[in-house]
Amino acid sequence: MKHLVTLLFLFFLTTMNGQEWQLLYQNDENGKAVFGELNNLKKAVRSGKDIRIAWGFQHPEKQKVRVEHIADAAFLTIQSDSIVYAQIRPITGQTPDFENFQMLLKENLEWIFIGGTSGAMDTMMRNVITGEIISHQLRTSNFKWFVKD
Repeated sequence: MKHLVTLLFLFFLTTMNGQEWQLLYQNDENGKAVFGELNNLKKAVRSGKDIRIAWGFQHPEKQKVRVEHIADAAFLTIQSDSIVYAQIRPITGQTPDFENFQMLLKENLEWIFIGGTSGAMDTMMRNVITGEIISHQLRTSNFKWFVKD
């Protein structure tokens, strides 16, 4: 059994070889390109490549207070050939507890997100039992766009 597990692990490693996530594009919170070419991202989206998006927030006064999010795009949109948007699958709501270095789940809450190369993002928190929208926020962020090669 031990050898089978080792063989399966080695098989997993070799089949994943060459299929790593590569940073393809990065935009700042105003939509300005920081890395890569937007046309390459659009080409990857149009050809059906797997896309992953990353973003985060830094507390303006506390250096150690920050969060980073990374998620696979579940639905991609190219608007007017100039902005790429990525939605992620809804997740259970969570909130960071910076004092105790924990991430806590929010009961009965679902978080929904879409972000774009324009720097715009839209999030909603929904009560999964009642369907009520608890919060709806428009913000900006820088985004990193990864593609699986």
